[in-house]
Amino acid sequence: MIGKGILITILGLGIILALLEINIHANTSRSLSTTINYYNEMEARLIANSGVEIYLQKMRDNKSMSSGYYTNNSLMGGSYSISISGPDSMLQIRSVGTYNGITHTSLVAAKRASVILPSVSSSMYISDNNLSINLGGNINISGIDHNLDGTLGTGTSLPGITVSNAADSSNIVNNVSPKISTAITGSGNSPSVATTQSSTNWNTITQNIVSAADYTLAAGTYSTGTVLGTAAAPKITYVNGNVNFGGTATGYGIMVVNGDITISGQFTFYGILLVYGQSEIEAQATGQATVYGSTMFVGQSVNFRASSGNAAFLYSKQAISNAQTNLKSSQFQILNWWE
Repeated sequence: MIGKGILITILGLGIILALLEINIHANTSRSLSTTINYYNEMEARLIANSGVEIYLQKMRDNKSMSSGYYTNNSLMGGSYSISISGPDSMLQIRSVGTYNGITHTSLVAAKRASVILPSVSSSMYISDNNLSINLGGNINISGIDHNLDGTLGTGTSLPGITVSNAADSSNIVNNVSPKISTAITGSGNSPSVATTQSSTNWNTITQNIVSAADYTLAAGTYSTGTVLGTAAAPKITYVNGNVNFGGTATGYGIMVVNGDITISGQFTFYGILLVYGQSEIEAQATGQATVYGSTMFVGQSVNFRASSGNAAFLYSKQAISNAQTNLKSSQFQILNWWE
């Protein structure tokens, strides 16, 4: 009887241990399955979120990239599909990441940031510590508002020229010839020259503009056939070095020149022309240049010459507004992110 009881006890313990082993294996399998599913879900989430970042970068690099569907993009051993809709001011981005049969959806609302243009105080602004200016030929510097077609606009007139200190203002007023004096028109006295104090951080604003450049030009001469934007699609142009516009060229938007500029041809620009440098700037206008908008020279030393030709620097609210409204930044602001 005792032996039989021990046998039953041993058999019972064996059954219990077998059941425990089965249960342990089951729990282990469930735990492993849970871990694998969690890993797959995390990978799908990372792929979906990475897809959003990838396509925002694509839209930074290619500003003409439009809304649409971009499917079956391979990434990290999985794939993602992107849907982009809405205007730049209210983009809706849907990214579906897939990994080992598990999917994750990320929804993002974003907008393209505005391009910050420098404030405009006149047709021609000069900021420097050492100004040399020699105006001749048939130059015309007007702070009276002009439309893109050259007709007079309805905007408030600004000074023809503003400078950063009173000594430069007196120098221009006292030393230009009577012919040139009457060609500097706008608000205030004749010639229309005023002093303005600007708090603009030129290094910051130029870097922000340059980082979003649509065209980057090397130093050199650009002649007939050069087109840097249109009225419908103005562009950000950056010239890194000394440049000469020697033929029939046109541009719309904003141009930043980090170097000297010479205009010896029939160059027409609509928007803001900013010649910027940390040291000396040489600027010459000897051709048929026309700038509708505002021209700005910012440097430690500015030497501006207009010895011949028929250069015209005309304030245009319309040209500046067109640039401000239609230029595209390379930066995006995330408004909401849902997962």
